[in-house]
Amino acid sequence: RDGPDFCGWWFGPKVGGDQVWAYHSEKAPTPPLSGWKVPYDGPVDNTFILQPASGYPKQQPPGYPPPYGQPAPGMPQPVAYGYGAPPAYGVPPAYGYGGPPGYEDRAPERARREDRRRDEDDRRKKDEDGKERQRNAEEGRKSAAKRKEEDVARKKELEQKQKEEAAKQKKDLEEKRRQEQRSTLAIRRIIQKVRLASPETFEEVQKELQEILRVELENTGSQKERIKEESEKGLEQAMKRLDSIREQRQKELDKKEAEDKKRQEQQAKTDELLKELSELVEAAEIGVARLKELAAPLSEKIKDSVKEVEACALAVEEAGSDAKTATKACTDFIMVNGNDIKDSAPIPAIPGVQVTGETKQALGKLLQRINECGKTAESLIQAARGAKEQAVRRAFARQKTKEMEAMFAKYDRDKDNALSQAEVAAYAKKEMSINVDKALLDKVWRCTVDADEKGVSFEKMYLLNASIGIVREMQRNERRKAARIAKERVLAGLREKVRAKVREADRFALEFEKELRAMEKIVAPLFGKAKTAPVSEMEEEADRCDSLVKACRDTEEKMRQRVRSIPLGFDKKYEEDMKEFFRSEAKLLELQMGRADLRLQRAANLSRRHREQAWRKEAQEVEMVRAFAMKVIRHYARVNTLSNEDLFRHLDADGDGGIDEEEFVSFFSTVDKDIKEEEFEPEDAQNEQVEMEANPLEEMLVDTLEEPLPSDADEETVIRQQSLAAIMLQATPKPKPKPKKVVKAELSPEELKSLFGSVLDPDAVKISPEAFFRLVKVYYKVVKETPMTEKLEVNGSQTVHQLKVGEIVEMLEGPEKEVSMKVFRARGKVIGEDKEGWVTVAGNQGTIFLQEGGHLWKVLDRLAKGRRQEAQGGGGCGGPFLATEARGVGPHKTEGKGKA
Repeated sequence: RDGPDFCGWWFGPKVGGDQVWAYHSEKAPTPPLSGWKVPYDGPVDNTFILQPASGYPKQQPPGYPPPYGQPAPGMPQPVAYGYGAPPAYGVPPAYGYGGPPGYEDRAPERARREDRRRDEDDRRKKDEDGKERQRNAEEGRKSAAKRKEEDVARKKELEQKQKEEAAKQKKDLEEKRRQEQRSTLAIRRIIQKVRLASPETFEEVQKELQEILRVELENTGSQKERIKEESEKGLEQAMKRLDSIREQRQKELDKKEAEDKKRQEQQAKTDELLKELSELVEAAEIGVARLKELAAPLSEKIKDSVKEVEACALAVEEAGSDAKTATKACTDFIMVNGNDIKDSAPIPAIPGVQVTGETKQALGKLLQRINECGKTAESLIQAARGAKEQAVRRAFARQKTKEMEAMFAKYDRDKDNALSQAEVAAYAKKEMSINVDKALLDKVWRCTVDADEKGVSFEKMYLLNASIGIVREMQRNERRKAARIAKERVLAGLREKVRAKVREADRFALEFEKELRAMEKIVAPLFGKAKTAPVSEMEEEADRCDSLVKACRDTEEKMRQRVRSIPLGFDKKYEEDMKEFFRSEAKLLELQMGRADLRLQRAANLSRRHREQAWRKEAQEVEMVRAFAMKVIRHYARVNTLSNEDLFRHLDADGDGGIDEEEFVSFFSTVDKDIKEEEFEPEDAQNEQVEMEANPLEEMLVDTLEEPLPSDADEETVIRQQSLAAIMLQATPKPKPKPKKVVKAELSPEELKSLFGSVLDPDAVKISPEAFFRLVKVYYKVVKETPMTEKLEVNGSQTVHQLKVGEIVEMLEGPEKEVSMKVFRARGKVIGEDKEGWVTVAGNQGTIFLQEGGHLWKVLDRLAKGRRQEAQGGGGCGGPFLATEARGVGPHKTEGKGKA
């Protein structure tokens, strides 16, 4: 069925399968025993031999007689007869089929036996012929297999010879290529040497290149011309390089000669400067030697007068100043001319001076001499000053001693070189302002006068002065002690008065504590009432709490004034002591007042927060009424196909160019308030929650990020935990934004009047067209990036602007459903961008791209006067802010004006 090329025997796992293991092209009725191709498209595998399984009947080829005892194909099967001979075919029986009684015809039986014998002979002959043919066929197959094997062997031998010849050719080519590479590399190596040769080695390298070219150039094969060209180019480059080297050497030689000349000139200048510096150093050394000569006698003038010592010291100072001036002249000379004092090969030696060699040694010696001059002059000056001070002190001491001797002589009236007790009493009274009695004189006498002396000698005057001084200080201590005791008596009475005032203040503090607790009992429930209480009740409670807090503040101020007045009203000399005592006694009162101030601050904060919550709730109620009223107005305009101007004229019933309160309320009392919102979600998502729900996993991860770690946690643990939580938070699926429900309001006359008042411009009684147009404007906030296109249709419309998350779009028309894509689209203008176009509000699978909002802002900081962002109204931080006009000033930034 598959053609003659696929006829034969196939060997596989199943009959009719696609997988085969071996193939034989012989078309015999039985599978061949050998000569199989393994695999089916490969060479003959002589090891693959088939053998019939034991017990399996051998299949006879066609034309072979059946085995003995079996009928040949197409012959009638033998029939078993009963008693008697079978009927003779072709001879009509005379006595029926059984013949005459006792008759038995044996001829048919013999004929049948003869036939069977002939058949057996024929069959035997056929078996022998078949076996002969089988043997011949087997021998033919064996000979064919042998011929095939010989053909395969010859083919393999031929292929082996071809491979050997190819390998030999490849080896010859490889050897030739290697020889070419060796020759090429050898020549190029010499070419490189030629390129880098110096003028001294160029001729030798050039000869070497000529020799290598003569020997190896012919071995380069196909690279011959290229190598020849490279050698010529190398020689040319070498010649140019040698020319530049010679030129550079000539320049260096000229430069060296110029440097040598400059070095010689510099050396001459350096020698001249060193000579001048040496002269200055010698002058400085002469000045130091003169200073040493003048300072030597100063230490010997200890017994001279002060004037003589000062005169000698002045001469030393002048000589020291001259020596310092000479030394400074040396250092100034080095600072000015230091850079010019150089050798031929300058090396840094001192800052600002570069010297080496002999110049360095000479300058070093001069510097050492300069330093020695400076140190010697300074030490001599200091020594002279010390000697002067010592001499002056001794002179003053001698003068003081003379004065004391004069005083001793003054009170020594009997001129016996000793002061008697009467003379000592006079001395103490006159010179030390102290009266001494007999007992005190006896005590002083025992300390200052020996037994063999008749009075206080001049040498023991210091003991007398010390003893009288001690007595004087003891008398002063007695007086101070008496004054302190008297003061303590007075202070004790004053302290008792302070304690009485403090006790009175404590009683006042107890009354203040009761007032505070009563106030806190009223203020504490405010937090729980904020969710359920109406706005009016919340404001009344906030006013009541504020009045209570103010009353407590007044009481606290009275208490503070009472406490501050406690240490006042005392004598000036006792006031500081009373203040110190009061601070220790009133410490508890101060703590109570501090805690009371914190409690009052907390109550004031609760009241303020309660009032802000009331304002917020009132603003939310007004916003809910406004939002629903605007839905009603826009629904009415959409149903009746009215523009904003037509809608204003419809509400302005009297046509006076403004909408008064009666017209405003009348419109809403007659208009249909049962409106249906545009559904932005597909039908199978209608019952899902509309507002975005919080993700509990995300909240848990945020809590994990904010949860404080143990104090002993290392930095690596902290970073690992925070990183893991951040990754999990980032991988947490975010809920997609969904449209917010519009809460329906009753729109009662009171609510409508409140809304009317919030819409009015300042000092206006009617809604102007501008205020009405601001009111009916619709703003949408982008919550998912989407393009803005030129047309309503999505397909084929060009993109005008790519909206980013957070941008505000003012709606000019729509939203309406686009038929082809079944999405809600609206025409709008981007705030902050001069772009208008159509944008998809919601997709056909419920994806929300824009949400209504963006007109309510929150005041985060107080605005400075004169700024363009200025809220009309409260302007307090945290309050709501209704945008009446907005304009962009940058990416995602908007400024505007409005009403708080």
